[in-house]
Amino acid sequence: MFSLSQKTNLYLLPLCFCILTLFIQAWLVGYQEPVFDALSYADRATSFSFVPANETQGSGIIFAPLYPWFLNFMMSIDSGVELAMLCYVERKGGCDVTGLTSVYAVQTILIALVVYFCYLACYFFTKRFWLSLSAMMLVLFAGRMSEYTTWLITEAWAFFGFVSFAVCLAYALKVKDNLSVFLLMGIGLSIAVLTRPSYLYLLYFLILGIPLYWLVIKKEGLKEALFKTSAFLLPFILFVIPWMFRNYSYHGVFGVSAGYGPYILSERVAYNMMSWTEYAVSFIYWLPDFGDSLSKILFPVELYQKLDFGHPEGYYRYGNSIMRAVIYEQATTEKERISLLLNGYILPDIVKHIMVTLSLSLRGMWVAKYFGLIGVLALIPGFIQLRKMVGTAPVLFFAFPFFFMVGFNAFVSVSIPRYNVPLVMIYAIAIVLTACSIWKLVQPLLARQGSNKS
Repeated sequence: MFSLSQKTNLYLLPLCFCILTLFIQAWLVGYQEPVFDALSYADRATSFSFVPANETQGSGIIFAPLYPWFLNFMMSIDSGVELAMLCYVERKGGCDVTGLTSVYAVQTILIALVVYFCYLACYFFTKRFWLSLSAMMLVLFAGRMSEYTTWLITEAWAFFGFVSFAVCLAYALKVKDNLSVFLLMGIGLSIAVLTRPSYLYLLYFLILGIPLYWLVIKKEGLKEALFKTSAFLLPFILFVIPWMFRNYSYHGVFGVSAGYGPYILSERVAYNMMSWTEYAVSFIYWLPDFGDSLSKILFPVELYQKLDFGHPEGYYRYGNSIMRAVIYEQATTEKERISLLLNGYILPDIVKHIMVTLSLSLRGMWVAKYFGLIGVLALIPGFIQLRKMVGTAPVLFFAFPFFFMVGFNAFVSVSIPRYNVPLVMIYAIAIVLTACSIWKLVQPLLARQGSNKS
């Protein structure tokens, strides 16, 4: 058993350090003025209601409810937030961004908890304090998380929900797998789903994955495995399903959100138009930071120019304008548009779609640029080291949700690194484990050289 001082060192000090560091980083980033998507969330928050009035029909249907509800709640308890949000909704300019201080403070705490959960997950797996602390420090100083502390966007809540689920999964896999842990797993993933509905597809896979893992790998009985799966699903039944029924009742759509699917899928489908040569070049062009410069040295301009987000004839611009216009003209409802994209563009060329998904997945994995590059390179050696410590099955099952979302995002969207920021947890653990294994190899050589000199 740990003494009180040991528990303080293990759990309280890393948490305090995360909170302090994130508030410093948030201060250095500064308050970000709401633009583009952030303004849409301001619009949604000011008209949000669980039971929409006639004048607010559609409230919460395009966007998932949790973030607009959070902003609406903050407006109700902080007049500064209310004044700032109403100002941004009017789009007149001159708004006081400091009015959003309490919103950004809550988001900073959420992101601090996300980083702290990275430490906990590593500690649950390895039982090594300094290794876990090193992984946490890497996540902190990669700096990617702090960008979302003072930005009026869903990432803070989405990452908090998903990483809460992940740390509970790590606890269930390697420490204790009682029903309360599965209940907390479900709460975390439900928060993620109600913030970003794409996580709903991960939940569908876990409905099968959790009982199979505990039946086949853990060798538990069917009754125990089903009880744990039920505990995991309970928050989804209590919080997500009612919102889906609410949308069906008021809007005729049984889902967490609606209307955005064909919007992003039309952008994604356009990338299937690239030639196989462009496809090969994309693996170089989309490398973080230096990929475009390297491509200019290695390849003719016609092989990479359409891969550029900003190029007027690029695939992103084409999907964002021409492709979307064609789809929206040929089909009127969301269901018809999704069906047209699937049956008219994806399924007839499914091999190409899957192959392009691989390239887009890799592009989405370059989180924090060079940190992501080093992290990807460290994945295999890091996996080998962690497998030796805890076994293959727990490591693979823990990593599955992260990489499932990477692949899913690339399959249905243009896959930008922002979608996959939770990967920094995986990268940090892999980098630290790889560094430790390299040190073990180098240390005897350095000792031998030192003894020879003496």
